[in-house]
Amino acid sequence: MIAMQTRCPKCTSTVRTTGASWEILNVGCVDLAGTRWAGKPEFCPTLSYVVQAEVTLPGIADHDAVMADIVQGRIVEVH
Repeated sequence: MIAMQTRCPKCTSTVRTTGASWEILNVGCVDLAGTRWAGKPEFCPTLSYVVQAEVTLPGIADHDAVMADIVQGRIVEVH
């Protein structure tokens, strides 16, 4: 199988995929900063959607929880 690399268009998180297997190469999701998902780029909400179709990153399954934390983090930063 051929390995492919996909970089998130919003941050520096990059994933290498080979078939349905995946490996995170770079960490740097700005959306996850300040949340419990920071340092877990596999939960990057954008990267989860731009990676190859046969790959399912954890960010897809936990999308609602991740987005709620991101929104909550933005609210806390404003206050």
